[in-house]
Amino acid sequence: MAEHLKQPKSLISTLFTVLILVGAAIVLSPFLLAILWAGIIATAFWPLHCRIRGRFPGKPNGTAFLTTLVVAFLLVGPMIGLIVFMVQDLLQITTFLRMADEAGVEVPNWLPEIPIVGELLVASWKEYLSVPKQISGLLRDTLTQRLGDVQGTASAILLELLGRVATLFFALWVLFFFYRDGSSISIRMNRIGSDWLGPRWKPYVSHMPPALRAAVNGLVIVSFAEAVVLSVLFAACGVYAPVLLGTATALIAFIPMAAPGLLALLGMILFLSGNGADAVVLVTVGMLVVLVADYLVRPLLIQGGTHLPFLAVLFGVFGGVITMGIVGLIIGPVLLVLLVVFFDEASHSHNHDTHEPIN
Repeated sequence: MAEHLKQPKSLISTLFTVLILVGAAIVLSPFLLAILWAGIIATAFWPLHCRIRGRFPGKPNGTAFLTTLVVAFLLVGPMIGLIVFMVQDLLQITTFLRMADEAGVEVPNWLPEIPIVGELLVASWKEYLSVPKQISGLLRDTLTQRLGDVQGTASAILLELLGRVATLFFALWVLFFFYRDGSSISIRMNRIGSDWLGPRWKPYVSHMPPALRAAVNGLVIVSFAEAVVLSVLFAACGVYAPVLLGTATALIAFIPMAAPGLLALLGMILFLSGNGADAVVLVTVGMLVVLVADYLVRPLLIQGGTHLPFLAVLFGVFGGVITMGIVGLIIGPVLLVLLVVFFDEASHSHNHDTHEPIN
């Protein structure tokens, strides 16, 4: 009789737990992205917080606030600076297009000499940039036909931008509490994980922090540093819109041979326009930066913390971004790490079963 009563009680207990989790997820859904980012950043920079906490023992609020300030300075400050320079490049491009629309701009001498697409580029340049009022006429027709779409898109972009800024500041606010209460949260999660998964919990949770740190260091920090170095190089060589192109080169570096191809194209344009020395410097130094960052530093950082082949890292990055957005840049490789742990666990279990004696 007791066994018959035990099963319904167990089912009710499970449903009660599920209802609590689902309800909490619904309530927290507007803030889940910020909380997730705060958790990723907190895990990635936890060793830094431990060093700061060691210097100021007994002051959890002060050390959490100091670590949050340092992280904000290291991450948010440079990103804002990069965005400001990119906006300046966009304004420079806008100024050029306005000048072309008012008076027209002659076809550069080097444009026809570009292999394969030179003639097409010349024809497009003559159609839109050499003849005054062509750009404004094209925009006028487009805006007249799709004014509602443009207004809706502009409003959506503005709301999305404001939402991202709000998410960033909310994540920094949550980050303070993660640093202040991180130790107690970790202890509770380990207890719950051990109760639910038993011995399976430790192998999985032990791979999470190094995988997150490797993803942040190898994907975010290396890409940002690469964008800064390439932007400075492009500016020194006289490339138009250097920060915009430098950032674009760093972003497409995940695609094999994409960044070297863009560097070769920019070098060819500089050479054809009469700046041979700048072309040589740009291609040589740019290739060196890309090779060191993408084929040495990034794989070492990611593989050292995740033990994944670089191809698997690429799958994790692109698959994560496609399915989860920008946060998938970090979560994708981490999920593949957990998949590798699962396969290791399954293979060890299989080997144990095959060697177990038959009674």
